[in-house]
Amino acid sequence: MNTKPKSSLEFSEAQLEQYAENTILEVLPEKTGEDMTTKYVLIKHDFYSSDNEHGRKILESFLQNFCTSSFNTIIVYLIDTGTKLLDSSNPLYDQMCRLSERSEMVIACKESLDNYHVEINDEFQVVTQSMKTLTEDLICFSNLLTLE
Repeated sequence: MNTKPKSSLEFSEAQLEQYAENTILEVLPEKTGEDMTTKYVLIKHDFYSSDNEHGRKILESFLQNFCTSSFNTIIVYLIDTGTKLLDSSNPLYDQMCRLSERSEMVIACKESLDNYHVEINDEFQVVTQSMKTLTEDLICFSNLLTLE
């Protein structure tokens, strides 16, 4: 006797039609207005996952998608090498400019800016804060997305 479960390819067309009317498949939960209000984004590096060209392309995709997202408000926090995104020599500088324009606020870690010698161009309206102050903010957010 064969007891392994059937895949959908092993069902007849009549069986699939019978189940199709009675089965609900939820892939992603529906977003409510509350889910789309404010998104806090912590960017730790000027790459995503790996410090290479591929990691920069992945981060570029994130930045582009945030620029076109339906969030009402985006607040961006930059720490460590993420602050390098504010440097005009960074390959993702233009994407960061766009995200900055779309964001309610961009907050950068003062210690990281100093460590990496990042000078912020006048194009950006960036608030600089100590890591101590940033930490006090970040531990309170339940709606925080961290890009590492």
